[in-house]
Amino acid sequence: MEYRTMYARHRTAAGITQEKAAELLGRSVRTVQAYESGEIIPPDQTVALMCDVYPAPTLALEHLRAASSMGRNLIPEITRMSLPQAVCNLIYRIQDFTANHRPEDLIRISSNGKVDEGQETQQFAEITEELDGIVQAAIQLRYAQGTGLPTDTIY
Repeated sequence: MEYRTMYARHRTAAGITQEKAAELLGRSVRTVQAYESGEIIPPDQTVALMCDVYPAPTLALEHLRAASSMGRNLIPEITRMSLPQAVCNLIYRIQDFTANHRPEDLIRISSNGKVDEGQETQQFAEITEELDGIVQAAIQLRYAQGTGLPTDTIY
């Protein structure tokens, strides 16, 4: 599984040994090895600390996606990109959404307080899929290279 390597990848990218990571995280070397081998999934609090210690702000997103099916369903897969590329991607998606009259469609569909079966259900699913793309682009912008955040990589 994905979580079996992400912790080691971020630790090594930071130039930190397992021994130093264990010290900084307040864990034993054996526990750090268990996290990195996939033997143990680290608790969320430990991953939050890893994000600061390594430093790897996107590790939390990767952890949540890998550690639970809910995370995989709710958190989009993020590809690290340059700041200009992330800005262009987000603006393109927003403009495309608007150009396709999606805000008006969404208002029309929801004006009666519910999504009617049939064509509205299909349109609503298409609209929410496009919105998911906008959310993904916004998160990619948040973690883009050149934002001043540490330059880690998401896979």
